[in-house]
Amino acid sequence: MAATTSIIRRPVPRTGELLPAVGLGTWQTFDVGRAEAERAPLKEVLGEFVKLGGSVIDSSPMYGESERVVGDLAAELGVQKRLFLATKVWTNERVAGIRQMEESFKRLRARRIDLMQIHNLVDWRAHLVTLRRWKEQGKIRYLGVTHYTESAY
Repeated sequence: MAATTSIIRRPVPRTGELLPAVGLGTWQTFDVGRAEAERAPLKEVLGEFVKLGGSVIDSSPMYGESERVVGDLAAELGVQKRLFLATKVWTNERVAGIRQMEESFKRLRARRIDLMQIHNLVDWRAHLVTLRRWKEQGKIRYLGVTHYTESAY
């Protein structure tokens, strides 16, 4: 099925890069095992998502196997370069955060992550130092924060 209307895109304020206004979240839905029967519907969803112009995929290490499933399916479909990968760090302490983020790179099969977010502002001061350095090095393109309450901002 071809898209009949263009996708709504919004610019990233600092760079002007246009991204789809809606992305694909992976919490619970992509947290499946390695069985083909579990992954086949998700492979179809991811394939259609990209085919219709989607690119933003949001995941997290706290979403079980979601990062690994996204990485595996994107590789199988050959769509890694068409995705805007967003994930999170949500652990205390700088070293533990670095380990967690490095594992996200492996699970997503990514050399670079487009958006790394400090989830729920957990130990944000420690992670911000790492994320700024990684951005300068080109390991991540953007950094951000997430939280579920307005008062956190």
